[in-house]
Amino acid sequence: MSVSMLRTFIPVIIFFLPVLYPRELFPEKRIVISSFFTSVTDQTEEVKYNLALACDRLNGTVIQPGRTFSFNQTVGEGSAENGYVNGTVLYRGETRMEPGGGLCQVSSTLFNAFLMAGMTLIERHRHYQPVTYVPPGLDATIKYGKKDLRVRNPYKQTLYISASINGKSMVFIIYGEKQLNYRYNIETEEEEINIPLVNNNEGLRQGIVVYVFREKFLNNKLIERSLLYKDFYPPVYLK
Repeated sequence: MSVSMLRTFIPVIIFFLPVLYPRELFPEKRIVISSFFTSVTDQTEEVKYNLALACDRLNGTVIQPGRTFSFNQTVGEGSAENGYVNGTVLYRGETRMEPGGGLCQVSSTLFNAFLMAGMTLIERHRHYQPVTYVPPGLDATIKYGKKDLRVRNPYKQTLYISASINGKSMVFIIYGEKQLNYRYNIETEEEEINIPLVNNNEGLRQGIVVYVFREKFLNNKLIERSLLYKDFYPPVYLK
């Protein structure tokens, strides 16, 4: 008596993260202007792949004096044709799967490094609701063809972007050819806005206004504190 066995084969997709090598464009003697990192431990392998691909395209980017950097022009569209895989994206408080999922964490991490470097903000957009990987008000969402992250190099020296990622964190470092005269720090202040609603307010997180300030230091002495922008996150029912 023979027994037929039906075997089901489940395909397994393995994502290989690109290895990031130092670019020859970096000068031998370079100075760290600023740095910022975010955690990637809670991200899926698909999202980590997209993060690594974007980092590979950003690593070694040169921003000449007075020139404007564009995230979308550098990284490209988050599409399958451009090499990205399906990952989680946040759209108006809801999550969905799209090619390039995770690119907003890349743009947000780089955005904070830019702020700490004292760069001039040209274009930046917030998410509909706060994200988990950076504090409220310090995110920078992107959408190719619609929303970009653009900053200008205000210095008389060339700046260089270093991007790296491992299983725990993604790190951006802005290098320069010489030390800046000033040091910068970013602070946020939050204000809750109570908006009266007709329905039951149980489970409602009220609206939040976030003020983002940049502090300028000379020899560890605060000489200027300026409001860069303010964000408003509308009320939302927490699930």
